Amino acid sequence: MRIRMYNVGFGDCFCLRDRKNNLLVDFGTSNNRIEGRPRRDIFDMVISDLTTISRKNLLLTHFHLDHLSGLLYMLKKRRDSFEFGKIYLPDVFSIPEMNGILGLLLLADLVKDSCLPSHQVSFFALVEALSRHPQKVELLSRGTVFEDRYRALWPDQRVILKETEEVIRRLKSCNEGAWEKVTDLSEKMRKIIWSMTKDGKETEEISSVPELEREFRSLRSTSEFQQLLEELELRELELRHFKSKIGIVFQNKEDGDWNLLFTGDVQPEHMKMIAENYDGKYPLYEQYWCIKVPHHGTESHYFDFRPYMPENLLISNGIYHATSKKRARMYRTSTQYTGLFHIGEADTCMCCSNSDCCDGCRDGCSCREQHIIAPNYYFDI
Repeated sequence: MRIRMYNVGFGDCFCLRDRKNNLLVDFGTSNNRIEGRPRRDIFDMVISDLTTISRKNLLLTHFHLDHLSGLLYMLKKRRDSFEFGKIYLPDVFSIPEMNGILGLLLLADLVKDSCLPSHQVSFFALVEALSRHPQKVELLSRGTVFEDRYRALWPDQRVILKETEEVIRRLKSCNEGAWEKVTDLSEKMRKIIWSMTKDGKETEEISSVPELEREFRSLRSTSEFQQLLEELELRELELRHFKSKIGIVFQNKEDGDWNLLFTGDVQPEHMKMIAENYDGKYPLYEQYWCIKVPHHGTESHYFDFRPYMPENLLISNGIYHATSKKRARMYRTSTQYTGLFHIGEADTCMCCSNSDCCDGCRDGCSCREQHIIAPNYYFDI
């Protein structure tokens, strides 16, 4: 078993490789250039490397562009090289009750503070790309076993629905008419993804891509919708973290010598719930070979993994070009990770994309053992 950690700048891309199964976990970046190279060159390099693998699936932990923009590039620009047997997505598509969550994901890219150009709506772009090139999709939620060797620990539909009730109620109070149109569009998008799953193959009344695009453009041009966005900004409702709320966290199905824990951009409160085995069903293991830390190792998503004695800690901490110094600081690697494993008898290797955005590396790396990918394309663990 080995993990290939790609250097995609401020983004995530890992390939879990063995003789039987190969799983790409996320594929994207927020940077236009990585180590001086255009983003498309990095995507082409990853794609070229993947073509050497005969059997491979893809798992998208959630729908931020730094986790899925590479897939969008593959579907639109490199269709000739596309060859995933299956795509795993977080289960926010199997039941109509999730339409409110999907509506929040859609709005998250459209509010003023989203840091995205108006045409980059990552969730809509994913649904649009998959509707043009339908794939075999499997949805994951807490307890789902996949690849015959991994188990999803998150998302939990029940918990997410409960946590978003109040936000959805407040959105309805802002402008109920506009919110209903958002959820109507979300239902059509939900059906498109659901129709690609084994249980949803017989789904009827699937919208075509042109119909979906026309409806989306029409919705965004209405005064009601613009008013809804303005109300969101006035009430300071933070929506971007809802994409992380539904993100996939997974580990090995059975405890063993090569335990993995992949956390995507899991919210700290959810990581705490998972660690505490909140429903008594799926505890974390005592020791891990590799743990991928949440959200680029930033302070806002910090979690103390020392009790699990990881042999390798994976931090996808590429350079983030923010619109302000304050935001740039928010996306630097937390000093709580750097030098963390000098304490006690731990012998952990820190595997990082780039030390330039690490607050603990300004005067030289403070970690006992470290591997920095930059300026190389990838590193094998």
